[in-house]
Amino acid sequence: MGDGLQITFWGTRGSMAAPFSDRMSYGGNTSCMSAEWEEQMAVFDGGTGLMALGKRLGEEANLGTRRRDQPIHIFIGHLHLDHIVGIPLFPCLFWNGARLHFYGPGEEKGAFRKKLRTMMGHPYWPVSIDQVPARITWHDTMDGDVWELPRGARVRVMKSSHPDGCVLFRLEREGQSVVYGLDCELGGSGTDFWNRYREFAKNCSLLVFDSPYGEEEYPSYRGFGHSYWQQGIRMAGECRAGRLVISHHDWGRTDGELRAMEQEAVSFGKSRNVDTVFAREGACLFLESFKRDGDGGEAG
Repeated sequence: MGDGLQITFWGTRGSMAAPFSDRMSYGGNTSCMSAEWEEQMAVFDGGTGLMALGKRLGEEANLGTRRRDQPIHIFIGHLHLDHIVGIPLFPCLFWNGARLHFYGPGEEKGAFRKKLRTMMGHPYWPVSIDQVPARITWHDTMDGDVWELPRGARVRVMKSSHPDGCVLFRLEREGQSVVYGLDCELGGSGTDFWNRYREFAKNCSLLVFDSPYGEEEYPSYRGFGHSYWQQGIRMAGECRAGRLVISHHDWGRTDGELRAMEQEAVSFGKSRNVDTVFAREGACLFLESFKRDGDGGEAG
């Protein structure tokens, strides 16, 4: 895996899973991304894509290439269903000896756990979060928090702009960094929030940007808590991101529609010197491949 961060996309859709044959190239599962380094793992969001990650971890455990008690750090940006619906059947919850750390937005101690228990419990689910054999440590997180992880990694937190509250995450380790920016309505260029986001994402190696829309569509969805891909490219240029990945695809878009949108975004990105790609389920990125020099920036 090298000495950098391995990023894998397990779910790239927003709002609803899309298990249709014409949407498999970009993927049908909702948001989930993992980052791995030196046998450590952080997971961002627990959409339906979390099940595919769990399947892989189970296979590794059965082969003996992964210990079942190896801690997993799971960061949940907010509690909308498409970002947590994979949690109840996440296989690691049912492993004896498993150690899971859950981080999620909470204004006071225990708030995140209490909210998640509402979804994962009666009458909505037959097995409550308190009944699983895994050992869970709960962390309430909010704007400005910094969480130290094993082997020199840390995760910074920033409040997002999204209905019902949401936070964004920045994972950093040894000059590598990835900003996980789902779900977020960026707003106008030069606003206070735009400037704060730009500072949060400054010189990141990889910017994962929330963008189910194009600019021409956005006025119909203003206030829904999401952005459009042209904003992502402008922001990536301003914050000097090493690479931009557009994710949280509209669940109704076919592969052909996303492919056409991606081609337009790649062309627009090139005109602004921004390396742009649309997230595809199962895709892996190795951040050490994007190192750059000069200007004191981090690897990109």
